[in-house]
Amino acid sequence: MNISQLLEQAQFGDLDTCRECPLSPKHNMSIAFGTSCTDHGLDWRKESLANSIFIARDPANTTPQKTGRLCIVHNAENSTDKTAQNSLDLWKAAVSLNAENTEASEYIKKNYWVNSIMHGVTGKAIMETARKHCSKVLQAQIQMLRPKVVIAAGTEAVNSLYDIGLISRDWQAVRLNFHYGAYMEKNCSWIDDKSMSVYCTYHTSAGNVNRTIPPLYKPFADDIEQQIKKKVEANKLDNQDLITAFLSKYHNTSYAPHQGMRYLLNHWLDIGVGIRTAYKDAT
Repeated sequence: MNISQLLEQAQFGDLDTCRECPLSPKHNMSIAFGTSCTDHGLDWRKESLANSIFIARDPANTTPQKTGRLCIVHNAENSTDKTAQNSLDLWKAAVSLNAENTEASEYIKKNYWVNSIMHGVTGKAIMETARKHCSKVLQAQIQMLRPKVVIAAGTEAVNSLYDIGLISRDWQAVRLNFHYGAYMEKNCSWIDDKSMSVYCTYHTSAGNVNRTIPPLYKPFADDIEQQIKKKVEANKLDNQDLITAFLSKYHNTSYAPHQGMRYLLNHWLDIGVGIRTAYKDAT
């Protein structure tokens, strides 16, 4: 089975693991499903290998529910999709998109977007059960695409990687030292001795950026700002103007949404190094 066949069967609930899943389309008529954008990200239809995989939560109540497409570039065009807009700002600043052609960056073209929960229905309280069923589908996609870097954004994504044995700690453990930066764990044995760097961070939803993260920023504000400064100086980014633009846009360290984004920038500066290094090592 290739990845196109896997995704088609997952979409219609035809995989073995879908049979008892409460979010299977066999049980739900109106349900969201999205696949990774092949315009801006990896063209997985050609069975290419990914440099990075970005894992979020589920496609419900977001732009993919309408478009069926997982893509921070396309979805950021939706004025209400703060998750995609926040993600794109962080990617531009920390991974360093080409400022002259942000939609075709060499790094983002080797990225694959996926959710830890393949389907989504707004307001359902059965997501954890569904996540456990979907973890097998996530595992299969990672094994097929063999990424060098995996980014897990949020509780569900991290716990799915923990469940399939790609990382050794769950969400409650990895988030303990987030004020230092993204949690990173290197796995050298999960797929044929291929080394994968797994980074764990928060999801970029408006709820996290505006409410959950700011109280975490405040006690460590000085340390976080010092870390950002050191990482920016140490990381020879392709375009320094992009990080400067980010820091200018989110300049108010007393304003909760800006605190949230600067906290996440401290994580993404770590992730950016991993993505760029993996890409350059492969070329």
